[in-house]
Amino acid sequence: MMRIQEQAPSFCSFKVLYGVFYKLAFVLLVLNLFGCVIPKEPMVESVVEPVPAPTAQYEELKTEIARLEKLIAEKDTLIKNQNIRQQNQANVLREANKEVTRAQVKLHRLATKPSTASAIAELEVALENSKQAKISPSDQILQAQAQRLLETATSFYEKDHYASAMNQVAQANHLLSLISDQNRKKASNITPMLIEFNTPVKLRTKTSVKLRKDPNAQAKILSVLKKNTLLVANANHGSWLRVQVADKQGWVLSSTLEVEENRNP
Repeated sequence: MMRIQEQAPSFCSFKVLYGVFYKLAFVLLVLNLFGCVIPKEPMVESVVEPVPAPTAQYEELKTEIARLEKLIAEKDTLIKNQNIRQQNQANVLREANKEVTRAQVKLHRLATKPSTASAIAELEVALENSKQAKISPSDQILQAQAQRLLETATSFYEKDHYASAMNQVAQANHLLSLISDQNRKKASNITPMLIEFNTPVKLRTKTSVKLRKDPNAQAKILSVLKKNTLLVANANHGSWLRVQVADKQGWVLSSTLEVEENRNP
């Protein structure tokens, strides 16, 4: 009985191992069959196509392209050089035109210089002759204005501004002609005429003076100017002068004023 019991475990162990081997074989068989059923993906191999050898036509085309590129580059360089030459020529022409203009101005000045000097000299003589004559106080103001215009004309002449000098001379001659015009004096007694001064005349009051709004003795009095008050006259109307004193402007009798000796052109 003891031997039968000792052999029983060995038989059972063998039986268990046999079952395990049987199951393992079955699994391997199933796996083998499953692998046969599923198709394997074929491996894709990269195919490198051979580069065709360049033909004679391809070489000719390549050569023509290179020739055209070279020709375009040469044309671009030619155009750039042409533009540079044109710009240089334009600059030369502008400078030449400037030189011509300067030369014309210089020639004009040289041509007008003698005539301007002669006109100034004639004005000086006429002004000296006017000073020798006895004139009214209002004409003395015109004479002083002509003197200032002469000084201004001389200053312009020394700076080679001959056109401006001639303009001052013309204004001074006009004032001297008014002084010597007897018909104007007769007419001014009836209807005085207004004469605007392009260059104001510096004056001084000889006595207390009434500054009126209009050139007549009945006009409104704006203020009373004390003796030796400095002012400037900018217009003449018969025996009246329109003067500027500080911020006030009005009319005073020319007989109450005298020319300020310290005059600047």
